[in-house]
Amino acid sequence: MFEDILFKKKMNAKQLSEKSGVGYNYVYKILKNQVDFDRCGIHTAKRLADVLDMDLNSLYEYKCEYFQRKIYYQDQTDWDCEKYGELNAELNKLFLIGIEYHFAPKVMSRSTKSGKQFDTEISCIRFDFLTEETKCIMVAILNQQKKLKEFVKKYSNLSPLVDQKPLKNKLYLSSEPYNIFPSYSEMNIAY
Repeated sequence: MFEDILFKKKMNAKQLSEKSGVGYNYVYKILKNQVDFDRCGIHTAKRLADVLDMDLNSLYEYKCEYFQRKIYYQDQTDWDCEKYGELNAELNKLFLIGIEYHFAPKVMSRSTKSGKQFDTEISCIRFDFLTEETKCIMVAILNQQKKLKEFVKKYSNLSPLVDQKPLKNKLYLSSEPYNIFPSYSEMNIAY
């Protein structure tokens, strides 16, 4: 969750652990969204905030903003096809960089620094916070690239995608879909 803060501070989980005195495994779980930051206790949160040179309240606010800011965590209740199209575009960008970074580093179209940042973001995605629509879009993207199994081996937080069932109701990513991608059709998504 705080991966972009660490990225800006040029710090990694090990350094945050050492400087704060909070155990590495616990810091790692907080960073990877495996432990809710709200439940880590005020003393631990304060130690992390001090090392990050942030006010404790702003760190808590950042946690809330993080889940509102990332498009794949947003409430999709009133979304239209254009908004789902935006979600698809954002996930495509994120996953394609992750695929390049791990499976084709010699042809990477972006810098290694950018690749590491996107790699960290993917590894922090909370599967349980995603809607069925988001999960199905993710599967469609990865199947389109023929990388689903390799991808979830690298990103174990997304391993349940392998067993993802198609949507019951058709999801439209465009008002005039072409349906040229079989991987999307298999997940009941019109692209």
